[in-house]
Amino acid sequence: MIEETILQLTALFEPFRNAKRAQTASAYMKNHFPFIGMKTEIRRSAQKSWIDSLKTIDDRKLRWSIIRALWEKEERDYHYVAVDLLNSWPKRFYSEEDAVELEWLLNNKSWWDSVDAIASNYLGRWALLFPEKARETFEKWRYHESFWLQRSCLIYQLKYKDQVDSAYLENLIQQLNGNKEFFIQKAIGWSLRQLSKYKPEDVVQILANNPIKGLALREASKYLS
Repeated sequence: MIEETILQLTALFEPFRNAKRAQTASAYMKNHFPFIGMKTEIRRSAQKSWIDSLKTIDDRKLRWSIIRALWEKEERDYHYVAVDLLNSWPKRFYSEEDAVELEWLLNNKSWWDSVDAIASNYLGRWALLFPEKARETFEKWRYHESFWLQRSCLIYQLKYKDQVDSAYLENLIQQLNGNKEFFIQKAIGWSLRQLSKYKPEDVVQILANNPIKGLALREASKYLS
């Protein structure tokens, strides 16, 4: 069934293959991935009926198998479909066991586009539903050799507004601030910048307590008066 399901999506996408646009998209992503070459709005229109047909699948193993099958495709367009499919799931589909699958997704074929789309959406919602499992998971990820998993710890609360656990975010920043990896420093700044919209006093205090500099500081201070 999985192979047939993926072939159905491939048939929907192939008429839109565009070599020139694919080359441009790949270059934008530092040539990490090949592309079919569809504009986002065209891809989402083409995939809509396909995603709608999968929304009622209650079999958790099958749902995640489809996600993995999409992730194993070469073209990045299919990875975007996987993210859109994942983010379309209702809360009743979420499970504590998703931690293993999410770690695999975030740590395979990783780049900012996929990591950010998963971490700030599905992962964030999952963490609210299963706070104890989430904290256990993040306590492992924060020390992982993959900076993409570390970045996910920093940004999963991006859409929490005034419900951000500022103390935990600061604790993560204290550990990761010494990591000069661009995507970590950017995530530190981004998480604080977003928090400053709702709890500016917390951000001011975090900046006062920690030696945050450079890119992270510029991002964090953007909305502070």
